[in-house]
Formats: sequence, structure tokens, C-alpha cells
Amino acid sequence: MNARPQLKHVGLYVQDLARMEAFYAQVFDLVVTDRGQVARLGNRNIVFMSAAKDAHHQMVLIDGKDPASGPSVVFQLSFYVETLDALRRIDTKMRAQGVCDITPITHGNAWSIYASDPEGNGLEAYLDTPWHVAQPHGRPFDLNASDDEIWDFTQGLIKDNDTFQSREQWMRSQEQALR
Repeated sequence: MNARPQLKHVGLYVQDLARMEAFYAQVFDLVVTDRGQVARLGNRNIVFMSAAKDAHHQMVLIDGKDPASGPSVVFQLSFYVETLDALRRIDTKMRAQGVCDITPITHGNAWSIYASDPEGNGLEAYLDTPWHVAQPHGRPFDLNASDDEIWDFTQGLIKDNDTFQSREQWMRSQEQALR
């Protein structure tokens, strides 16, 4: 059992609750698990969303963000996917929602796409590669290339890096560090 606290969900104040709910439902396939009003916060409307069978909510959206508050302070909300095809599907769904600032980056240890949600919060969808290199490390890649081409491109970028190792090797050292 891991005794360290584990980050399990995030909550965002939003300006347009319906728009943000629709965006996260359509792009990331989150479903509404509950909704209501929060008395202790002035009866603000709240929506709970999840994509996990064992998590009542992974995202909480609550109305009340002041439009004059300026840009979002959220650097990124990261969503894990299991395949490059799933990453491509998110890219397609984002584009269908009018998102145009999508940037694919290979970090050597992950393939990611970065963008912003309708209220300017940073987004990342990603999957792990079978390798690890020290971070930060990032180079743009062509998400439209074949899986084999993306694998070869990424491995070619990192195989000579002094910190290059398999993901399994890195996980073993991480496990030791967390003891």
C-alpha cells in the first residue's frame, strides 16, 4: 500500500458550465456522475465527471469564475490514453470543437498533444513510450505518421542520450526512490 497521497481529481471554477461540460464530455469522453448546487459556496452549480469505473469523479466543474479574473492559471490537465490511435482520436475531437492550438510533442518517455480548453486551461493527452530519458526533453512529431514511423523517430532522438533507459529500468529506480 502506498502511504503517499495520490492525486485523484481536479476541480475548476468555470465561466460557462454548460460549454465546459460539453467540451470535456465530447473530447475526453467524461460522463456526468452527479450535479447539483453547493450551499457552502453560495449555491453555485457543480458538475462531477469521470471516465473511470472506480472514481465517482476525476473532474469537478463549478460555476463562478469571474470573467475579469484574467487568463487561466492552470498549466495543464493531463489525460492518459493507451495508444497513438487514441491520441489521434482526441486530436480529431479537439479540432471538431474548434481547438486549433494543438501541438504534438515527443518527450522521449511520452507522446503528447498539447492544447487549451474553451476557457484557456492547458490540456495534455499523452501515452507512455517504452523508454525513459531525463526531462525536460521535447521535440515536435508528426501525429499523422504511422505508429512505426513515430516509434523510430522517437527512438532515434533519444537512443544516444546519456540518460536513455527502458521504462522498466526507470520504474525500478523510481520504486527505490519512493521507499
